[in-house]
Amino acid sequence: MEVTEPISRKLIHLAKIYLNVLSKRVDHLGIKRYHYVLSLIQANNGQLTQKALAEILGKDKSALVSIIDFLTEKGYIYREVNPADRRAHLLKATAKAADAVPEIIAAFDHINEVVTADITAGEMEIFNKVLLKMEENMKPYAVKELNIKLNLNK
Repeated sequence: MEVTEPISRKLIHLAKIYLNVLSKRVDHLGIKRYHYVLSLIQANNGQLTQKALAEILGKDKSALVSIIDFLTEKGYIYREVNPADRRAHLLKATAKAADAVPEIIAAFDHINEVVTADITAGEMEIFNKVLLKMEENMKPYAVKELNIKLNLNK
């Protein structure tokens, strides 16, 4: 019997290698795996709510709270009450984040160059389109599974 390798396994394997290389370059910042999150907060300094960031990242709000708490404890960000909606918090980057994010972006740029070496712009465009299409193909199934789990818990 032939065993089919899940596409996800290949993507996870690549992600592990990518993150390993990234962590070696910026491990001294102590951010664990939240480099992209910090970069987004810095880039949108003071304009993102926790809810908006959760939507951008595709994470539920409760999972995001622990990430925000971690980055806050490390001194990279802080929350501020949104004057337009006192129930919401805006995420703001500290001076420590302003110093760290350019280094993180440089690491992303370098690793992206390495990982895409000998891959044409056209091939990357196709790759990105294929990944997006795969995501679109899977979303209805993920929603169905979530709905089934929610109905079972009633």
